[in-house]
Amino acid sequence: MRRYIVLILCSLVGVAAYAQSSETAERPVWTMEFVKVRPGQFGATLGYLDDHWMRIRKEAKRQGAVLSYHRFAENAFVPGDSDQRIVLVTEFKNEAAFLSSENLFALIAEQLPGMVPGVTKPQKENLYEVVGARVFLEFPDTDDVRIKLLTKQ
Repeated sequence: MRRYIVLILCSLVGVAAYAQSSETAERPVWTMEFVKVRPGQFGATLGYLDDHWMRIRKEAKRQGAVLSYHRFAENAFVPGDSDQRIVLVTEFKNEAAFLSSENLFALIAEQLPGMVPGVTKPQKENLYEVVGARVFLEFPDTDDVRIKLLTKQ
């Protein structure tokens, strides 16, 4: 978890340092988190992400901070491949929405209806680990580059 927090902080510093100009302040910011699923936990991980990650981003999208979010499975259909990964992608409205996203997500998580009483769900630490993350800044079609990598683990 510490590694993830340090990565997010480094990402924030990288985005903040690059996006100081008003030219980049209103461009969408994309994040990609690379998740390694623990053996035998693929279905449970998808369920956990549905209950937490997806619900939070759905509400953030309703509030206008998130433009889109996606969950991609890697190696989900490769027979015998036990090394399953999921890529979580979030498109934020702009730099400010990205920089305040952790606070917004925490607030949304507190406000969402709780889980069903009496049903114990696994904790994310038992399901998967985040093995990498990237932050990208989108450039309009008029630029030579469409997306620019800002940070990398």
